[in-house]
Amino acid sequence: MIISKAAHTTSSFKLLATHSHPTSTTGNPPKVVHERRDAVHREWKLVARASATAPLTLSIGLVQRNLERAEEFMKAVSHPDSDQYGQHWTAQKVVEVFSASDSAIADTKTWLLSEGVDAGRISTSAGRNWIKVASTVGEAATLLDATYGVYENDDGARIVACESYSVPAAIKAHIDFITPTIQFDSGMASTRGSVNRRRDAFAPKTKKLPPHQHPGVDSLKNCSEVTTPACLRALYGIPAKVEPVAGNSYGIVEFAPQSYNQHDLDGFFSAYGHLPNGTSPILNKIDGGFLSDEAGSGIRGESNLDLCYAIALTYPQNVTLYQVGDSVAWNPATNNNFLDAIDGSYCTAGGGDDPLWDAAYPHDASTAGAYAGPPQCGVYNATKVLSISYGRDEAARPASYNARECMEYMKLGLMGVSVLFSSGDTGVSGVTGHCLNPDGSYAPVWADWGRFNPLFPGTCPWVTSVGGSALPPNGTVGRDREVVAYAFAPSGGFSNVFARPAYQAAALATYYARHDPGYNASRYNDTRHVRGFPDLALAAQDYVTGLDGGFQAFSGTSASSPAFGAMVALLNGERIKAGKAPVGFLNPVLYAHPEMFVDVVEGSIGGCGTPGFSAVAGWDPASGLGTPSFERMRRVFMKLP
Repeated sequence: MIISKAAHTTSSFKLLATHSHPTSTTGNPPKVVHERRDAVHREWKLVARASATAPLTLSIGLVQRNLERAEEFMKAVSHPDSDQYGQHWTAQKVVEVFSASDSAIADTKTWLLSEGVDAGRISTSAGRNWIKVASTVGEAATLLDATYGVYENDDGARIVACESYSVPAAIKAHIDFITPTIQFDSGMASTRGSVNRRRDAFAPKTKKLPPHQHPGVDSLKNCSEVTTPACLRALYGIPAKVEPVAGNSYGIVEFAPQSYNQHDLDGFFSAYGHLPNGTSPILNKIDGGFLSDEAGSGIRGESNLDLCYAIALTYPQNVTLYQVGDSVAWNPATNNNFLDAIDGSYCTAGGGDDPLWDAAYPHDASTAGAYAGPPQCGVYNATKVLSISYGRDEAARPASYNARECMEYMKLGLMGVSVLFSSGDTGVSGVTGHCLNPDGSYAPVWADWGRFNPLFPGTCPWVTSVGGSALPPNGTVGRDREVVAYAFAPSGGFSNVFARPAYQAAALATYYARHDPGYNASRYNDTRHVRGFPDLALAAQDYVTGLDGGFQAFSGTSASSPAFGAMVALLNGERIKAGKAPVGFLNPVLYAHPEMFVDVVEGSIGGCGTPGFSAVAGWDPASGLGTPSFERMRRVFMKLP
């Protein structure tokens, strides 16, 4: 992964490598600015100077070794022309190859000790990538030549942050970033509404189904109006008869308070799945693993949707649910808390996630449903396929933070895990409809102007981003080609942070040569050298889902991802039965074999006062490579070693 040049980023945060200005404190080594914030998100206002005596835990992210070779390493195990295809790494090899150098750790600790920090307050992560310092605001300000203030948003939440910070010139090259410093949460509310307290969830649109729209279990008569397991099997050739395969696994990740309901699953499986009552996922609880008993689509919708289709399409193969986080609304769990639980080396000693965004445990035990234990690190193995229907604006957090998380997905890919993310449901606008000002800050919600706001993790080059398609109105399975989903606008576009991966180079070159969208840098990153997303599309409209004892229909790419994940899990089963490794990171094979897809050439995704991007022949930001054929994918992947 390579971060694109700062001149072409719209993030409000810039990594300063060549424009630093030395500062110094008498008796201490000279320092240079490491990161500076250009603007404060409009949701936050400076209200006070932070108290010097307030406790503050600094987390220092050390530069990992060999990240510049990520593309080389991944190509070796995932490109179809590689003689090492499928020879995935062990977790131990990942740690050995990427951990920070001995000198990075030693030099950083030496600096801290020279500044008077007690050795007992300094700890190093098991993965040797983080150093944590138990400190105060005053001490941190001195260490970093920073001025900390208290910022407040419209909801009354407060954080401590600074405008810039500096580190000694001699150790600058050892440090990725330090938190808390310039970071700000964007203050975005979930588009699910106030019932759902997730800050970064994609919200499937929901509607109640009239009685005449309830199709029979195997009916294909109105797949253009409602989507069922039978419709998906018919659209993509997904096999109806599945054999469980030892060593195969498929995981769905949910974040509290989203919670599935077994009664709702039973109702759906009875009507649409031919599955027995009580069919449920393997439950892996993480940091509390809170399951709410509240009703309504805001709490049950996402989890019920994901599990109804993940299980129905793969049964009797087991599906694992990673239920992440507790009921504490002001400090919800994030992708990084999940990554901690499946990769202990990602944790710092005592937990080192960013306290501004990632839930920092233990929580106050007096709060009902709170998790008061230590953060769970390395307690579960990752399943061979992971589908995650949550994301955020790429601009919501610093490029350094996004890059760190993205590289964790790269490491999972090296270990043979396919990581799938929903692309999003708001076209070229952000999660809650924010476009961007020229400086990277947020324009007013649903403004009809501004730069496009791509969504992360879909822009990470080491995940497979799944967009949305649909049969045209009154379309028929087997007769009509799918179009871009139109009940909502699937998200797509180009990253402002991540460079174009090699596997996507040819597809993007063809797209620009034949279908230049016509916008300039005032609208999007038009350098032609950045990651484009999504990678593919799948049916995304009106998925019949069990809810509150009945049925509702949900639309959104949060339906597409778990459905595609089921296809990947079934492919893994075929390969494992043949004595082969799971498919792992998919994208190099997908782009090398576009014949596995049915091209989507109709429809568009708009926003920011523009038509956005249109579906065209070949890859495009509206539909990726198109919709997959299971049989074509099976033929390609089964020929690989």
